[in-house]
Amino acid sequence: MEETNTTASTNLVRNVVDSIKESGGLLEGLLAYFTTLESIHYITFTINLLILIFGRQIINHLSVHTIGAAPYRLRLLRLINAALFLTYFFAVAFQFQLGSNISHTGLLVLLMYLTWQFTHALILKKYGRKREVEGTAIYVESYTSNNLRLIALLLLGIVAGLIFLNIWKLESWLQTTSFLGALAVLVFTTKDYWLKDFISGIIVISNGNVERGDVICIPDENILAIVIETRTTLTLLRDLIRNHNITIPNSLLLNRQVEILTTDSRKGIYDHVEFNIGYDTGADKVEVYLLDVWKTACKLTAAINPDREGVIRLIENGDHAVTWRLLYNLTAEHEIINARNAVKQAAFELQKAHGIRLATPLTHTFPGGAPPAQ
Repeated sequence: MEETNTTASTNLVRNVVDSIKESGGLLEGLLAYFTTLESIHYITFTINLLILIFGRQIINHLSVHTIGAAPYRLRLLRLINAALFLTYFFAVAFQFQLGSNISHTGLLVLLMYLTWQFTHALILKKYGRKREVEGTAIYVESYTSNNLRLIALLLLGIVAGLIFLNIWKLESWLQTTSFLGALAVLVFTTKDYWLKDFISGIIVISNGNVERGDVICIPDENILAIVIETRTTLTLLRDLIRNHNITIPNSLLLNRQVEILTTDSRKGIYDHVEFNIGYDTGADKVEVYLLDVWKTACKLTAAINPDREGVIRLIENGDHAVTWRLLYNLTAEHEIINARNAVKQAAFELQKAHGIRLATPLTHTFPGGAPPAQ
């Protein structure tokens, strides 16, 4: 009989008010109620309390110096913290049926917010632009860091959404008959068209090898252009020859040989033009001719660096002619086309003065005799 009465009394204690009434005192009732909670409630309460106390220190350690960002992030963290703490407290105190789910959700929101702050800080510190303001180093967004930030936010949102659905037992929303399920099926069926380029874009941006303003050459695609920007699935280029925009899939930057002409080396960028000259012309004569070509080209354009003398190399002894290469240093990689045109023009104008023919000579015979001169 006593056991039955005890069970009945326990069943009547549904919230903190009932616990206080049963215990006959405020302090006794609170202790009796809150000492019987599940472990998840204690974890949530502890995390909320620590964030409430040490919010400023957490934000300072999980973020980098930016323009006016720390106070905003601290206020937002404390606002989320206070709202979730109050919701959690009333849900647990009055034994709402969804109290456990609310506790889990509050913990998820706090952890995801802190994870986002940490991730954003890493991206900004590595890929952002560092500036000095009144003796203090701060970081501002760059194009690369902004793209990576959006990608990281998308991935965190997907993870948080899946955990949220699991907490609230809404896995049925992912079935093919639901909207989210239909959306997932659509994404899966179209992944062959965008997923490869999307992942390639992440790799290209995170590696930082091909950045905005770089001059790149893709020989297999006959592309010589400036990188304008790398987007989610494609990269926008500005063709250096025709001066129009080109879009290429991001996967092309990983699957093809890409020559990056931008460099930080003190020697700068070298380019070359090759000439096929007959065997009847001696090496000394060719070297004098090509050196004169380099000097003349320096006068025709400022794209060639006159302080670094041109280099002449014999590349191949072919069947019909000898291939000679003239190497020259560029003042700016963006002027590569102007430099090539200047060298070719100088070579054309000086061939008669040096007694050299740039046309590849005929080294085979015809059965009916040599063809008539044109």
